[in-house]
Amino acid sequence: MEKRIGIIGGGFSGTMLVRHLVEQQKDFFSISIYNSNADFARGVAYNPNSSKLLLNVVAGKMSAFPDKPNHFVEWCLNNGIGTENAQDLLAGSFLPRSIYGNYLNDIWKETQEIAKKKGHKLNLIPNKVSKIDKDGSNYQIHSESSNETVDYLILATGNELPGNPQIRNVDFFNSNFYQQNPWRIDFSKINKLEPILIFGNGLTMVDTVMELRENGFQQRIVSVSPNGFNILPHRNFNFQYTGRIKELNADKSLLELLSLFISELKKLNQFGISAEPLIDAFRPNTQRIWQTLTTEEKRIFMRRLRHLWGVARHRIPFSSYDYIQRERIANRLEILAGKVVDLKINENVVLATIYDKKNRTELHSQFAQVINCTGPETKIEKSGNELLKQLKLDGLIIQDELQLGIEVNDSFQVINSQNQVEGNMFAIGGLLKGKLWESTAINELRVQAKTISNSIISYR
Repeated sequence: MEKRIGIIGGGFSGTMLVRHLVEQQKDFFSISIYNSNADFARGVAYNPNSSKLLLNVVAGKMSAFPDKPNHFVEWCLNNGIGTENAQDLLAGSFLPRSIYGNYLNDIWKETQEIAKKKGHKLNLIPNKVSKIDKDGSNYQIHSESSNETVDYLILATGNELPGNPQIRNVDFFNSNFYQQNPWRIDFSKINKLEPILIFGNGLTMVDTVMELRENGFQQRIVSVSPNGFNILPHRNFNFQYTGRIKELNADKSLLELLSLFISELKKLNQFGISAEPLIDAFRPNTQRIWQTLTTEEKRIFMRRLRHLWGVARHRIPFSSYDYIQRERIANRLEILAGKVVDLKINENVVLATIYDKKNRTELHSQFAQVINCTGPETKIEKSGNELLKQLKLDGLIIQDELQLGIEVNDSFQVINSQNQVEGNMFAIGGLLKGKLWESTAINELRVQAKTISNSIISYR
């Protein structure tokens, strides 16, 4: 009997799920991919409004296939990007995200051709899914244009919009002076006379500043977050840490891991080497380490160490770092450690009250627009994803204890409110953050996509 598969989300994860299914499945099946925006295959991340936005990982580590590590580099060479005699240089380069989007588009085109030859049906549905109902062992998907029943369902919803910060005047968030989605900025709403205010000082802020500048917004930008600007560039390219890494293979408490990290960092610092190689050595072990920690240890990490890990873990190309530093030196970008206390509208400007943490004073300024770059909201109740809210309300999904994602088993099958496995429902990407902690980078998503497709193919 033909297998019917429904995938909610058509970014990188949805695209690669389809690719693995099409390549490996011998029996006929149909796949419906629901994607409500125009970013299919590319996803939001790889369809930027600026040609200057670069990948934060070198090309040699960006293959979409876990078993073909050179696939992206080879695609680049075949498409006139780089030369054979400088392949190592290409592999170590930070390429534009738009190029990676083109790469994913080509993978999707190939996938369609493979499916056609094998007789599989691919249905791309450009609608938002409004509701999902359980129907025995199957699932009914309801969208604006269709209602269908599938045997297998995969939640590949991607990152949620940032959550609204706490301010006195919460009605402000319903105004045209506020943009909650930093990945799809509506430039037509922003006048070019007054400064722009940004919530957050992370990777998304860097991208947003670069996008604003390339789209003609040259006014002053002010960025505010609790910790100020702590982003690091990629450095130490030729140094690989080989210290006590074997000790990570044994289960350790959070305190023991922290002690190991600090002692090894001190050794590196003696030779003028910063923490990045040590972080890179920890990186392949983070998912396993996270799963061995107790819930209380995870809470301590989130409360006391999350920011420090994020600073060392999430780095940007040196050219992007240099760009931001030049903006700061020219006084075109001001970065504050503090908190936005209140936002009010006065005619055509936003009046902001900002607490300056360093000087312990309140600042009062006016802005043309406010953009939220604080990162994806993970708490379902606070997110704008009505589908996830419905699934949680109906008991088909539950959140993990830290409310970072949803509960799944080791095969990424969803756990429902009865603590039972929803055998035919899977989750991928950011929804697995509570399970894996690190679950948004390409090297993680590509493994998850293949794991889920293997599970579906093995079912009879």
